[in-house]
Amino acid sequence: MPEQNGLTRQQRMHTLSKAEDTGQIVKIDCMFCRIAHRYRCRDLLQLCGDVAIDEIAPHFRCEKCGNKDYLRAIFELPWGHDIGKLCVRKLVKVKMVRKPVWKDDVL
Repeated sequence: MPEQNGLTRQQRMHTLSKAEDTGQIVKIDCMFCRIAHRYRCRDLLQLCGDVAIDEIAPHFRCEKCGNKDYLRAIFELPWGHDIGKLCVRKLVKVKMVRKPVWKDDVL
């Protein structure tokens, strides 16, 4: 049997839009500093597009240590006893930063 590398076909097909339909949330945690945040799928759809779970983490950076290399994203299905107790981040607005790029030229 050949060695299986990467995600299976079923895992690649499970995207943010399908997770939103089933009521799942996304948990992004940093394996270096052990911090975790949970996000709604509809908010991440606006930022990342309709991508698979393995393509979400590269869009983020850890707020505590600043690393991108140790982030991991997983889908979670909240249980009934989590409702009202689970802290989930909500997207308020997206700010675009305008940064000028200069080039030296001769007059």
